[in-house]
Amino acid sequence: MLTIRVRNQEGQQRLYQFREKEIHIGFRRGADIELEPYDRHGSSLKLSELSPDKYRVEPVMRSRGFFVNGEEVRKPVTCSVGDSITTEDYAVLLEETHPDSYGEETRALRAEEQADPLEAVAVDKSDNFLKLFFGPIAEHLDDPAVTEIMINGPDRIYIEKKGHLTKIDAKFINEQALEAAVKNVARSVGRVFNDKDPRLDARLPDGSRVHAVIPPMARFGTTVAIRKFSAEKLTVPQLIGFGSLTDEGFRLIDTIVKLHKNVIVSGATSSGKTSILNVLSSFIQPEERIIIIEDSSELQLQQDHLVPFETRKPDEKGKGEVSIRDLIHSSLRLRPDRIIIGEIRGGEALDLLQALNTGHGGSMSTIHSNSPLDSLSRMETCALLSGVDMPLHALRSQVANAIEVVVQTARLMDGSRKIISIAEVMPLEDGMYMTQDLIKFYSKGLGDDGKLRGYHGGCGVEPSFAEDARLAKFDYDPAWFKKPES
Repeated sequence: MLTIRVRNQEGQQRLYQFREKEIHIGFRRGADIELEPYDRHGSSLKLSELSPDKYRVEPVMRSRGFFVNGEEVRKPVTCSVGDSITTEDYAVLLEETHPDSYGEETRALRAEEQADPLEAVAVDKSDNFLKLFFGPIAEHLDDPAVTEIMINGPDRIYIEKKGHLTKIDAKFINEQALEAAVKNVARSVGRVFNDKDPRLDARLPDGSRVHAVIPPMARFGTTVAIRKFSAEKLTVPQLIGFGSLTDEGFRLIDTIVKLHKNVIVSGATSSGKTSILNVLSSFIQPEERIIIIEDSSELQLQQDHLVPFETRKPDEKGKGEVSIRDLIHSSLRLRPDRIIIGEIRGGEALDLLQALNTGHGGSMSTIHSNSPLDSLSRMETCALLSGVDMPLHALRSQVANAIEVVVQTARLMDGSRKIISIAEVMPLEDGMYMTQDLIKFYSKGLGDDGKLRGYHGGCGVEPSFAEDARLAKFDYDPAWFKKPES
């Protein structure tokens, strides 16, 4: 991996790291290392690797004003690690490092980057991966109470704590420093992030998820959302303690999973869908073969017989993409007991429906929607994106037959996250979807302390699989569904 330091006349420095064999440096948007001021036809260089410590430097489109070791670059020249490329305002230093050897040099660089008014941040080898690039927000990356960090340009940063958003004082030196940090993250995980691919969706080595968009699409500057990874997996007792659901509710979920019912976890953004899917998966028996398919790996299943798959984005030439649909096709030939898909958001819904309707019971996924009924309509909409022409009634019949239970999550007005409904999907009625709540959250409004009051209780109806649960001698009690007195 090549490490490049860029130092300006004021002594401010930025760190770039590359695995690519070809790097563009210049005064234009879209260069791997962008130098200010930008110009559509600004001078630039192409740096190409010849060997692990030798590089070919050549001007692009007769560019002028770059020097290698004091000599102006007017034709291709060779430079080595340790040499410098200079312009009137910048020095670009080439260094070769191992991906994990950051050490004292990196700590010194971090301190120089964060010169007044920002406090210096020390980066150690054992530190969080993100801290190598996001020095200004390092303390919040360390804070386990912070679940998400939102960067709306270099000087507008917000954090989420206990479900509430707060603006913080941290800031990046300028827009270029923020964009460079995100590009470093992209390179480190093998993703492309530039003017031609202005959106980044990446999972980092520590499990954190990063999404970013660069200008001009992002009008206030590079916009980033970092969903932090929790090394501690939530357990059923913890969720009961948080009030997310009752013991009876989780015993019902246990029965649903053991009966191999197909379950969708539904909810809005940041409502806890993935966490609940992790909990659902904990009820799967250890001897079952589970195939997991995700865009970015987030699930933390603990079973031994796991086959995790992750999609792949196309390369710079638009080739090599592996989609969720492709992986569903592969999974059906790999003898799964259960298929778990991280999230349904497109045409893969139809492939999943067909799999569920052909004997692959007990499968699970998540979907963005506001209610159990909405989740079925959303599944229908996603299936239509597959491009397969199918009569609407036939498609609705597939959805209603394939999805048996919907677990609805929500982030409520006080910032808490709860399971607000466990609903059974009923047969179509006059061509329309039907669901019935089995257990739900009864809200009683906000208390004087700002906390939401309420309780979980039954809805007065037993599920259609009640007899199956009794015959299998699973944990089942009709009292779970008794409607509480108002």
